[in-house]
Amino acid sequence: IDQFAVVEPGKLYRGAWQQPWPMRRLVRRYRIKTVLALAHPPDHPLVVREKAMAAELGYRWIHIPIVDERGLGDYHVISDHLDQAAAVLADPANYPIYFHCHHGINRASMVQIAYRTKYCGWTLERATDEITRTFGLVEVAHGPDYRHMQSFYLERVLPFRRLGAPPATATSSRPAPASRPAPASRL
Repeated sequence: IDQFAVVEPGKLYRGAWQQPWPMRRLVRRYRIKTVLALAHPPDHPLVVREKAMAAELGYRWIHIPIVDERGLGDYHVISDHLDQAAAVLADPANYPIYFHCHHGINRASMVQIAYRTKYCGWTLERATDEITRTFGLVEVAHGPDYRHMQSFYLERVLPFRRLGAPPATATSSRPAPASRPAPASRL
């Protein structure tokens, strides 16, 4: 299973876009109830195929494509999508959930940081350190990456905390840090 990692055992798993057979195996083995897809437009062949697989296997499929909107002058769209995706991860009704982007690196890491900071009460530094230890931080010139997280933290997380919003009940205890990606041969 490509770029697969356990974020919170029994609750949150992350990785890359999977071919059909590994995805079927992942859904069965981890009893995945929800898949959150973070890449590609709705008409992309990978999106169409995964949506059809969700209908076939009976899991909930949510598509929140995090795309680079900076060229349009509105980076807030990325923050809106990060907010939506983090809320999906924080909702116990979705567990266990597998969230992924195309390569399992940038968008999945951004959503994990958004979830950890907004719903688990982690600092940006702690959440970023978790990603650095497990996946590494990658800068890209053609799409969103972790550099966006500073503005997300300042504009979305800190005001959320000032409103006194409690961490999600499912994550009120300290979750274990994400494990390193598992080699494909282990699964």
